[in-house]
Amino acid sequence: MSTTPDGPDVPQQGQPIRPGSPQPGPTPQYHPAQDPTAGPQGAAHQYGRQGGKYGTSEYDPNRYTGMIDRPAVFDRLLKLTLLSLGVYVLSSIIGMIANATTDLVEAYRQMGVSTEMAEQMAGGPGTGWVTSIVSLVIGIVLYLVVYNGLKKGKNWARVLGTVFAALAILSGLFGLFGATIFGGLGILLIVVGVVQIIVDILWIVTAYRAPNSAYFAQNKRG
Repeated sequence: MSTTPDGPDVPQQGQPIRPGSPQPGPTPQYHPAQDPTAGPQGAAHQYGRQGGKYGTSEYDPNRYTGMIDRPAVFDRLLKLTLLSLGVYVLSSIIGMIANATTDLVEAYRQMGVSTEMAEQMAGGPGTGWVTSIVSLVIGIVLYLVVYNGLKKGKNWARVLGTVFAALAILSGLFGLFGATIFGGLGILLIVVGVVQIIVDILWIVTAYRAPNSAYFAQNKRG
């Protein structure tokens, strides 16, 4: 029997093992099912449950900034703003046509108003057109101011829009009773007025939905 220099004696086949010599053990067998890093589950365990490498989760910017995305109900608020603007313009145009084609002095007199007072309420020739056009332009500008402010998530735009919507609802309710003096056009004005009131109420409700309130509060802090 020969030995390797500076190494342990390795028993050859058929020779007895001397006391004190290391005894070779069985060669370990590899079982993939027992390897926690083998297979899809093992890979998920190795790189993290969220698929991130080295045990980290996938990057989520909102997790660290605390910012929330613009909710879907916010887009509905913007659409209601434009819808309210469209109904307002339509109602104003119908109102101008009704004022131009109706004898307002006679209509007020039939309501029990004196002739002098009726003439003052009706105004002079062309006065109604000028007043209506100026009011229409001012209203459109205010709508656009609110809409642009809402697009930027500004809470002041929601407050301003709420004030305008509330005033429009009140004036619309009073306008429903006075529209009867315009005859057939008065019925059309009533229908459009009811639509305007419904849209403005929906606007206020939508503006103060919980997701929108959280979004406005977030932008206010920012």
